[in-house]
Order: sequence, then C-alpha cells, then structure tokens
Amino acid sequence: MNPQIKYVLLYRTPTKWRISVAEEDGAIGCGALPDTAPDASAEAAQQDMLDHLRQHWDFTGELTWHETKPDWWAAEPTTDPQP
Repeated sequence: MNPQIKYVLLYRTPTKWRISVAEEDGAIGCGALPDTAPDASAEAAQQDMLDHLRQHWDFTGELTWHETKPDWWAAEPTTDPQP
C-alpha cells in the first residue's frame, strides 16, 4: 500500500533545499533534494520535490503550493487517486 501524503514542506538553506513529508498515518520523512542547487528557483525546487514524491513515495497527485515565509513553502495534495 502506498502512503498517503498529508502535506509537504520545502525550504531553502544556504547549502541545499530541505524537505519534510507528512503522511496521513502521522509518519514524517525529512531530508534534502540532493540534485537541486541551493540557488535554484522555488519553482524548480517545487518540481524537483514533486518528482521526488513520485519516485520515492509513489505519489500520483498534484501539489498546491503557498509561501509561508521567505524561502519556505508548504503544499497539500490537490488530487491523489490512490485508494
């Protein structure tokens, strides 16, 4: 069974883009986007985050992003057809 994504966080640090993924069951995964440069645009990092979710979480939905403070973004799935 694929985990259901509840929300994700994406934020820039001086050395990398950091991520957190919260699942519906309460599990949280944290890490970084290893192939995304710290000076990459927010849009590029958001796309890389979506690609990361598709590859590592088998996520099939889309994300709706909003900036919560400078260089910090949060997103919730907008569609996810998994049962």
